[in-house]
Amino acid sequence: MLITLPVFSQTSSLLENLARAPNFESHRVSSYDLTGGNADRLSIKPGETKILAEIEGPAAITHIWNTIAAEKYYSRMLILRFYWDGQDIPSVEAPIGDFFGVGHGLDRPFASFPVAVSSEGRARNCYWFMPFQKSAIVTVTHEGFEEVYAFYYYIDYRKYESLPADSLYFHAQYRQVTPNPKVELAGKNLDGKTNYLLMETNGKGLYVGTVQSVQTNNDGWYGEGDDMFFVDGAETPTMTGTGTEDYFNDAWGFREFCFPYHGVTLWEGYKKRDRGTAYKWHIFDPIAFKQSLRATIEHGHANDRQDDFYTVSFWYQTLPGPEPPVMANVMERLPDEGQLYAKRIFINKELSLHLHEERFMESLDRIEQFVSENEGADDYGYWSMRRGFLEKMSNNLPLANEAFSSALEKSKKEDRKSQERDAEQIRRVCEKEHAVLDDKRKAWIYALADDQYEIFLDGKSVATGGGGDRLGIHEIEFRGAHMIAVKCENKSGRAGFAFQLSHHRGLTISDSSWLVSSTEQEGWNQRKFDDSTWIKSKENGFLDDSRWQSSHQPFAFYVPLLSCKVIWTPEGEKSDQTVFFRKEIRIR
Repeated sequence: MLITLPVFSQTSSLLENLARAPNFESHRVSSYDLTGGNADRLSIKPGETKILAEIEGPAAITHIWNTIAAEKYYSRMLILRFYWDGQDIPSVEAPIGDFFGVGHGLDRPFASFPVAVSSEGRARNCYWFMPFQKSAIVTVTHEGFEEVYAFYYYIDYRKYESLPADSLYFHAQYRQVTPNPKVELAGKNLDGKTNYLLMETNGKGLYVGTVQSVQTNNDGWYGEGDDMFFVDGAETPTMTGTGTEDYFNDAWGFREFCFPYHGVTLWEGYKKRDRGTAYKWHIFDPIAFKQSLRATIEHGHANDRQDDFYTVSFWYQTLPGPEPPVMANVMERLPDEGQLYAKRIFINKELSLHLHEERFMESLDRIEQFVSENEGADDYGYWSMRRGFLEKMSNNLPLANEAFSSALEKSKKEDRKSQERDAEQIRRVCEKEHAVLDDKRKAWIYALADDQYEIFLDGKSVATGGGGDRLGIHEIEFRGAHMIAVKCENKSGRAGFAFQLSHHRGLTISDSSWLVSSTEQEGWNQRKFDDSTWIKSKENGFLDDSRWQSSHQPFAFYVPLLSCKVIWTPEGEKSDQTVFFRKEIRIR
């Protein structure tokens, strides 16, 4: 990448500053394990707010880093808020992904001067200088559906003896309109009154950046809209642009790229429901205001389009800052793909209640209703796959095979949304299930244990695995009568074992019919072993129960496909415990 003169000059100045004696102390707040262990992360439950930092001033935050393991679209579900000098109103309020330059709840890498994202979009950094005189509080609120398994972060800051009295405060504000209303202006828009509002504030300051994410609701180019800035109470624009891509310093439409001060982090195209995100940092061209600022942009030429806009505006100003608009709820913030994902969670929870009572027909009817009411819901075969498993659970094997075949064909579709829709996983599952129904010798084991398992077939070890939510999937040859024996070890905490065998005659699952013992006896895993002294297992619910829920993959993807019950010994859960299971399975 060529280094432009402003970048070179700025970098040179920064390097020169490193040779000067510091007038500050360096500090950090992070998610490190206070016990000295390696659990250097937070977990965040849905609806929970965590305080990331409470810092006394005078000081300035200089760097923020985070990486997160959570469900899909988490970066639109987690809301960052910063409060300066005891203010009740947050000066920063934005979804974490949009704040770091990528919208729609997606992960994308890019590099710019104040914001950089690496690790395929999972490692977020910003270097905005954020001074404050008295105090800073930084929080994150989880408005999603599943627990955030891991939230790692640094907040680096400088502690000063004093800061200039006229230091301005960093602000970032999220807004959205979905959709923008189409306006009939006969192609003329001189006052910008019906423009999309990026931000509006009173006070003195500098506007320094915009992140705009768009989902189109019709084919075509949305970017004929001009940016218009109204400074210090002006009724007509103080500054007017010539088009959306021009404002973002690009030209002739968009494509993905990243430069220090402008770029497009996401671009899918010009078709209906395509998405994009662009950023513009006003580092060398900040927009100054002494009394007020209203920043706007058209949605199409003279506001003639009805696309969905999601934006974050960045600026510095005196306190108090403006009260942010009411944050849209999480479903409204998600793009169409994210809403289908959220609905999938809700429908799967509804279906799980039906399945626990073996109400298969109600489940099949509910899937049919959902797919008919939600355009594109089964485009990649997920719900066809779900129908396949339901038909298999109810022993309608020809219909199961038909559903798996349909899902397999749909999952072969390859485009920019196929990964979001789990097309590859759907294809792998349906290839397995389709093959099992065609080949009477093949079978698939789906197994999970907390903590470890080893599975034996007629005394021969055929599979190992474990680790809480790490689901194991194993292929075996299985026909006729065989003894499945399992050794499970629990080191501490919750304990359980779940098993589902998928074969050409249907499914065989773990339940109370499995025999269990806490004593290892010679030959216990052999078919001819005398297990008359063993007792029936105790059922401890299903894998979709709250104590087993996890956003880890592939666990979260597979759990709705499994009807098995979690079993253990009636003696209960103990630390450093080993238990043994047996079940004779006959497949004609």
